[in-house]
Amino acid sequence: MFLTPGQVLKQRDGTLAETPFPLLLHALAIEERTCTLELKVRQREKRITFEDGAPVAFVSNLLHETLGKFLVEKGKLSETDYQKALAESVQTDVPMSGLLVQKGLISPFDLYKQMQANMAMSLLDCFRWTDARYRLIADTETPDTSVRMNTAQLILTGVANVMPFDEVATHFTFTDDRRFAQVPGVEGPKLSSKDARLFQALRHRPTFPELMTRSGLDTDSTLRRLYAFCLLGLADFAEEVDQRPQPAAAPAVAVQAPAPVLAPAFTPPPGMGGVETVDLATALAQAEASKGLPYSDDDEAVKNALLSTFMSHRSQDPFDLLAVPENVQPVALRKAFLGLADKYSPLRFQTADLKEKAEALLAAYARAYGALSEVEQAALWRKRRAAAREKKVGTGRPTTAEQFRIRTDLLDARTQYDEAMKRLKAENYAGAFEYFEYACDIDQKPIYKAYRAWARYLMKPESHGKLVLQELAEVTKQEAGCEEAWFFTGEVSRGEGLWTQAEDAYRKAFKLNPKNRQYVDLIQETMKRVKR
Repeated sequence: MFLTPGQVLKQRDGTLAETPFPLLLHALAIEERTCTLELKVRQREKRITFEDGAPVAFVSNLLHETLGKFLVEKGKLSETDYQKALAESVQTDVPMSGLLVQKGLISPFDLYKQMQANMAMSLLDCFRWTDARYRLIADTETPDTSVRMNTAQLILTGVANVMPFDEVATHFTFTDDRRFAQVPGVEGPKLSSKDARLFQALRHRPTFPELMTRSGLDTDSTLRRLYAFCLLGLADFAEEVDQRPQPAAAPAVAVQAPAPVLAPAFTPPPGMGGVETVDLATALAQAEASKGLPYSDDDEAVKNALLSTFMSHRSQDPFDLLAVPENVQPVALRKAFLGLADKYSPLRFQTADLKEKAEALLAAYARAYGALSEVEQAALWRKRRAAAREKKVGTGRPTTAEQFRIRTDLLDARTQYDEAMKRLKAENYAGAFEYFEYACDIDQKPIYKAYRAWARYLMKPESHGKLVLQELAEVTKQEAGCEEAWFFTGEVSRGEGLWTQAEDAYRKAFKLNPKNRQYVDLIQETMKRVKR
């Protein structure tokens, strides 16, 4: 049905028109790749960092997707505080996220949640970049802070709600007599009631028309979700499922538990006693004393400390991670490691999300301890730190462009929109349409899409009427409270001679803004036309 992950990733670059974004995401997840995915379409650029197949960080040149602007838009940060933090971040080379926490403008726990939401918004936006070029880059740069996204959940949400329907229909074709079935034994994402209803209907091995009937969903919703299920391996053609080997009731070979993540073995230098190894098991054993303590899930201070440490740990070297000097001695190193292993022991947390982050930190501490316990590894890390200090002294503080890495100016949808409005006012409809198009490229706000449709109509009212009405219908479906979209619908409908439709649109615009008496005159005029 689809290319295998290996086949998908064989090409290091290409277009999303040929290799859809969800197919790329799924291939990277299955192959557990650590790399950077670069996307470019016209002026827009994004880079997504993957770690073991999961997205952990991103950068883009869209202003509203930067962390500061996102927090302002969500009401978590004032514009004044944002501007001050931005200026200080550029001057001091301290990441915006760290500054906001230092200044008490947001707690680490809230910051992590907002970073998750910001990243989800940015990645979901990529599902509509169907004309973008992509490039897979083997090198990755450790992010200052990172979150980890659930790829399967991202694919289901993006395909079901964001990816253009025409693209889904193009890449997912079959005849109406083909039957679909659930694939047993595959773990998938959390399902909404609508998704679960369709997934349960697959038990009956329905054709696509039967699947719509059983699920109660329309063609659009059914095809989108079925595409996502098949891509994630949760569903397939019924005959393909039948040909797959069935899981045995009693496996002939016992399933071995996954091996623990081990730090490199540590052989202590003379004077420390006998030979021993330190791994996660040791750290967990050391933390056993914390089992008798109450869980820390409801302790805001502990939660914030855990999230703050988790967000920054990927960008730290072993010395910084364990908070030890470069000349640390074995006893002090061991004490620092065991202290941190106890402080953030997974045994202290009950919530799955917090426990998972504590386990990630424990593994990172164990790796760092193992590295610094080996003489050669520790020496190598000291050389790296010395080289980094020399580079910083020799070149000075990085420029803003170097910090950002994407070599284009930040694109602001509002700036494009304001320029489009100037051109619209000057009756330069083609120029206005161009800049409304830029605004929509950057941010798919309903108001931008409504004005883009209106400018399109004003360019050629004699030929664009039907297309513009379709575009405005999509806008009002997305945001029923967009007054301008209803007003433009009324104007275009009147131009097309659809008087009843025009009257209905004007009434909806008036309901949203009763103070605009222009709507009263327009309603009365269209009512007269309807009576004729």
